[in-house]
Amino acid sequence: MTTIAYFILAHAHPEQISRLVQQLNTPHSRFYIHIDANTPDATYAALQSQLSALKHIHFIERQACRWGGFSLVDASLKLMAAASKDGFDWGVLLSGQDYPIHSNQYIEETLARSPYLGLIDIKPAPEFDIAYRYRAWHFEALNGTYLNKALQKIQRLTRKVGIERALPAPISQVYAGSQWWTLSHTACQAVLDFVAKHPQVVDFFRQTLIPDEMFFQTILMNSPLANQLSSDARRYLEWNDGAWSPCLLKPENINQLQHSNALFARKFAADAATTQALIALHQQ
Repeated sequence: MTTIAYFILAHAHPEQISRLVQQLNTPHSRFYIHIDANTPDATYAALQSQLSALKHIHFIERQACRWGGFSLVDASLKLMAAASKDGFDWGVLLSGQDYPIHSNQYIEETLARSPYLGLIDIKPAPEFDIAYRYRAWHFEALNGTYLNKALQKIQRLTRKVGIERALPAPISQVYAGSQWWTLSHTACQAVLDFVAKHPQVVDFFRQTLIPDEMFFQTILMNSPLANQLSSDARRYLEWNDGAWSPCLLKPENINQLQHSNALFARKFAADAATTQALIALHQQ
C-alpha cells in the first residue's frame, strides 16, 4: 500500500479542483489544499462544500500568494509540513489545473516501484538561464511596480562592477526547474529539516524572483539525497516558444497524453471537456 499526499495550490474554479480531488481519491490518498487568500470567500466556501463528503481532506490556513514571490514556496512548505505530521509515502505538488494522465493504480504502483527518492525537474542554473533571478534582490511586495523596475535597472549597473548577492552557506550552486514535483516522504522531510536548520537560505530565497522554480531543487541538490533524485518529474506540458506558461491542453491532445509515461499533465481549462475525455480513458 502506497500512501500519497497530494499538495494542491489553487486560487479559482472550485468545480475543477473538485474533479481533480475526486479523480485521485482512493483509500490510500490524502489531500492538503491551499486556496489563495486573494480568492473570494464564496469560492473557497463552494470548494469546501463540494468536498465535504470526502475523507482525508485538509484545508491549510490561507495566505495571499503573488506570482514570482516566495509566498508560493511558503504555501508549499506549509502543505508539506501538515502532511508530514500525518505520515505518507509520497507527496505530489499539483495546481488546480493539473490532472492525472493514468489511473490511480498506475500512479501508486509506479511510485511504489520507483528507485528514486524524488521526481523533480532539475537543471543547473546556467542551463535554465535564471542567474538574474537570484543575483539581484527582488521584493515580492514590489513585483509589477515602477519602483521594482527602477531597482532592477540600478542592480544591473551594480552587477557590472561586481556588486551582487552571494549565495548563503551551505548552498554552493543554484538549481532550477518546473515548480511541480513528486517527492518521497524522505525527501520532504529532508527539505523541512534543511529549512529549520538553515533559515538564512529561506531568507535568501524570500528576496529572489520566482523562487518556486529554484527553492526545492536547490535544497535537494545541496543535500545528501542529490544522487537519489530523478530529473524526470513525470509531468506532461506543451509549450509555445517564448511563453511564460504552458499551453492549455485540448481533447485533441488525448492521444499524446495516453502514450506518455508522465503521471500528471497541465494545464487544463476550467471546462471539463479534456478532463472528461481523460476520465473516459481511465474507465476503459
